[in-house]
Amino acid sequence: MHLRTLLALFLLLAGFARGQSAPDADVAAARGATVLLLEEFVAYTGTAKLYLERDRAWEAIVRLDPANEAAHKGLKHTKNRDGSWKVPEKPATSKNFGKNLTECARRRAEIAAAHRNALVAIAEKQALAPAARRALYDELLAIDPDNADSRALLGEVRRDDQWVLAETVASKTRRGELRALVKELVAAVPAPAKTEPREREAPLGVTWSACFATPKVRVFSSGDAAEALNVAVQCTAAVELFRRVTSAPKDVPDVVDIYLLTSAGARDAFVAAWPGWSAEERSRVKTWAGTGLPNEIHHARWDADGPKRLDGAVRHMLGLLTLYNYGFDHQKCAWAWEGFGLYLTRELVGTHYTWYSTGPTSGDAESKELLGKLMMGDANWMNEAFQRSKRGKGTKIEALCSRPIDMFGVDDVLTAYALAAYLLEGRAERVGALFTALGTGPSDKALAETLALTPAELDARLVRWMAERK
Repeated sequence: MHLRTLLALFLLLAGFARGQSAPDADVAAARGATVLLLEEFVAYTGTAKLYLERDRAWEAIVRLDPANEAAHKGLKHTKNRDGSWKVPEKPATSKNFGKNLTECARRRAEIAAAHRNALVAIAEKQALAPAARRALYDELLAIDPDNADSRALLGEVRRDDQWVLAETVASKTRRGELRALVKELVAAVPAPAKTEPREREAPLGVTWSACFATPKVRVFSSGDAAEALNVAVQCTAAVELFRRVTSAPKDVPDVVDIYLLTSAGARDAFVAAWPGWSAEERSRVKTWAGTGLPNEIHHARWDADGPKRLDGAVRHMLGLLTLYNYGFDHQKCAWAWEGFGLYLTRELVGTHYTWYSTGPTSGDAESKELLGKLMMGDANWMNEAFQRSKRGKGTKIEALCSRPIDMFGVDDVLTAYALAAYLLEGRAERVGALFTALGTGPSDKALAETLALTPAELDARLVRWMAERK
């Protein structure tokens, strides 16, 4: 190593130790020292006849020192009258004729390590925020794009022959774990015991043909026993699934009653007789597919078919646990309520029929068609979310966090679902902390602080993750 290079590195590290240099001067000094190392590397690659590696080194120098004349000339750039440099439309491609690529890689890695250590020292000394650190570390890839340590600082790992987000690799493992967990929790539910309608069910004017109870729920149905049994099992499993993935500290506050009304007559009798609704409310709720009961933790479903009643009952259990443990509902944090509820319901029962948002009241024909597909259940939600986001149709995180549930459109629902998937699969270790933060403050702040990502970074990361997810 040349004496001038050693001197530059010595002065750089001495400056860090004294803490005397200004922030911009720190970075400039680090880049200057690394440029000297890269210039030595250029000389080596020329002697070793590794001309492609030489050009890559020139490109790294230009990234660190855009005014470096030798690097521009080495890359056959031409200087304009105003002093700027013009890059050829079709740059010539150099070739390696030397064979010692192992030694070349070793030298390049040493330079990358020296620059990385300098940048990390700067980031620590200046207490840079995570986003500022990542912006600074990004230039490391110009020196050695395949350096694992540099990629790790940017949150990337190697998968086969590609660099992908660490969350992408974690997601594949986590999806398998979630599927196994669901099977385990469903199998662990005690066999629901037959029970009888109680005094409060008698005046409702409904014939309860199937009644079952577990330690978490009681299900009263006007339909068949198989459906009532399945609802009891799945709603009970939903309690433990929610607690496992969010680290929720509390169970359900009491045994939850689920009423399944399988005919219009049963629905009308139930709504007419249940206490606590005004006449206007009774008329309105009959137009819905189901509802929570006034001033109760209990729930009634009268969807047109069994799978939708099951879906709605499970979503109610998940929502009850969210509110009871973390203090937010669909009004306080619409995207989390909708996104996590939809995702976890699908993991349990394979559907996502129940939305608390109503979808767009207007919009382009494409959005309306997509809304129909999602509501009918014949769409791959993750693929649809990716295709919309890739084309700039998806909702940005900042807008999603501020949008109330009654303003949610189809892209808001899809983005909320995709974001919940990213978190549950790729950032599972942060979900509990995020739920706690969502209950105490604005959701944009909760996301930024919990994930150490700005909204713009999270937008880009989410789209990239969906592209890499397999």
